[in-house]
Amino acid sequence: MNYLKLCFSPLLILGIMCLWACGSSNNANTESMDSISEQDTIQKVVAEAPQKNLKNRKPGEIPFDFPTVNTTAKAQEYVLAPMLQWIEDGYLKGKDQMVLIFHSREMVEPGAVESKLKSIGKEIMMPNSMIIPIPKGATANKGDVLLTWEQNRGASMRTAIVVDNANPATPKIQYLDTPYEPNQPTDQAQANSFVVLNQPWQPGSYLAVKSKLGYDYAQVVRVVNEDVLTVGFTGKIKVYNKKDCVPVPIRLDAKPGDRVQVVKIASFRNGTVKKTFPDIGRVAVEIEFGGKPQTIVVGYGKVTKGLPID
Repeated sequence: MNYLKLCFSPLLILGIMCLWACGSSNNANTESMDSISEQDTIQKVVAEAPQKNLKNRKPGEIPFDFPTVNTTAKAQEYVLAPMLQWIEDGYLKGKDQMVLIFHSREMVEPGAVESKLKSIGKEIMMPNSMIIPIPKGATANKGDVLLTWEQNRGASMRTAIVVDNANPATPKIQYLDTPYEPNQPTDQAQANSFVVLNQPWQPGSYLAVKSKLGYDYAQVVRVVNEDVLTVGFTGKIKVYNKKDCVPVPIRLDAKPGDRVQVVKIASFRNGTVKKTFPDIGRVAVEIEFGGKPQTIVVGYGKVTKGLPID
């Protein structure tokens, strides 16, 4: 009887419970403990490094080696710019993780290196290097290529071609950097919502940029001396040296049978023109993809000539 009392004394029961708890923590609670540990690590990293970076960020700076710049945009004009949070993510997560989509915004107050923009329900300070001005008063002719935004949905940056300029200040357009559809519908551009693209290196125009495997495509955001700030495939932001960039013609002069280079996914590859559609700014090009011939229809800006691609 004394033996049984000893076995089930409170001290022994406590010991058994501790052993059971340790065994359970190695099984049922492993995932939750890992999650807590991982969360603590993430919070520690964010608290120690990123906050310091954001605090020390000077006005107008971005997480790239690119100079601070002024802007030609004026108050109450439209501009194209990304969300500020996405730029700050470049400090929090690393610049290689930055993914930006440029949307229409309204300029409130331009500044020397950063400017006040009207964003969704608030006003924010945006580095000028990330602002593409859309000056008031632009007009367009049929066949002009424009930098604008989706007029009826999304408001994200687009290039477009004018298909009807009965009213040059509010022309009818078709977008060039969306998938081709037969009998593609048109949009009516709002007044003061576009700028005509007519110069190489102009913000919104396209480039072929050297890569390890050939040439990738990118869209100009800002050029300062030899530095070219660009947005590329999936919204990746990069700075290139001008010598590594080749401007893509805003309108390509091509005919069936011409050898060209055309964008497929993210990079340029060789192809042969099958047909041109100058009225809607499209070119049908036959390429080899997956070991088989394939014809793709791309808009101006995604097709060029003369790139040295093997």
